[in-house]
Amino acid sequence: MNNKIIGPVEIIMGENDSRPPYSTSMIIKGRENSTVIECGAGVEAFQYMKKEHNIKQIYLTHHHFDHIWGVQHFPEVEKFINPIDHKKVLNAKELITAQGFPAVFEKEELDKLNEAMPRKSFPGMNRSNRASLNVTNTYSYNQKLNLSDTTVMMIHSPGHSQGYCCPYLPDYGILYVGDFDLSSFGPFYCDAECDIDMFIESAQKTLEVDAVYYVTAHQKGILLKEDYRKELKDYLNIINKRDDIIKRFIKAGGLPKNVIKEGIFYYEDQYKRNPFFMKSEIVGIAKHLQRMIAGGEPFEDFYKAYIAAHNIKEEYLDYQNIF
Repeated sequence: MNNKIIGPVEIIMGENDSRPPYSTSMIIKGRENSTVIECGAGVEAFQYMKKEHNIKQIYLTHHHFDHIWGVQHFPEVEKFINPIDHKKVLNAKELITAQGFPAVFEKEELDKLNEAMPRKSFPGMNRSNRASLNVTNTYSYNQKLNLSDTTVMMIHSPGHSQGYCCPYLPDYGILYVGDFDLSSFGPFYCDAECDIDMFIESAQKTLEVDAVYYVTAHQKGILLKEDYRKELKDYLNIINKRDDIIKRFIKAGGLPKNVIKEGIFYYEDQYKRNPFFMKSEIVGIAKHLQRMIAGGEPFEDFYKAYIAAHNIKEEYLDYQNIF
């Protein structure tokens, strides 16, 4: 198990270098009890937490399963999540809608997804209804919270999800940037609730925080601010590279139904095996097209043909327009 300690804060990398479905956790050790931030590090990490800490509460940045699945291992502990994402944790239908599945799949397929979530897909995850995760409490954004004798602010940082936040520990200069993870895959905003421009804005605002240590949820781990600044620029530039692939495809006369084969997010063999990847590829490309059109690109006809070619129900591409 890979862990680092900064003051009372222990940062624990998840299994397989915190690649999904694992994620990095932080533990704040207080005089009498400890608080866990994010709960996807893996079974070994959960066993360590139970043995070495008196865990009182778990705080979650957002609803994505790679960050929350471990709470089932702490049935006696209070769990908190942001107020926007709270209902998605407990309601599979709400989650599926927020992710944009209704835009891509028909009712029969959605019913199957609803019944199957969550599936047992990795060691330590019990096959159970999401409601058994029992995340019943919420916290307030951008206010000082006392978590195990340490001040923490949950900074609202939408884009990756509507409710996404970055925990900030000002006394120790730690900012958990989470899914601004600097990975080679690039930014993820392929759900109906996501927004590319908000993602960029929120990511850039992380640099305005007076932090020394930047902690990612996946792979990278802990970076000092200047290293994080340099890597964040390249990371966000992946968005421009995705735009360029789509533009070249359109200008070369490619058929709208075939743009999903260009590997903009996932390779074809990936999304053929996994309905989540298929949905994300289709929704992610639609969001790029919408954004480029809003920016003045003459792609309206291609966008309409893309919607028709993939039988997309356009009203479900934006979760915020539904609720």
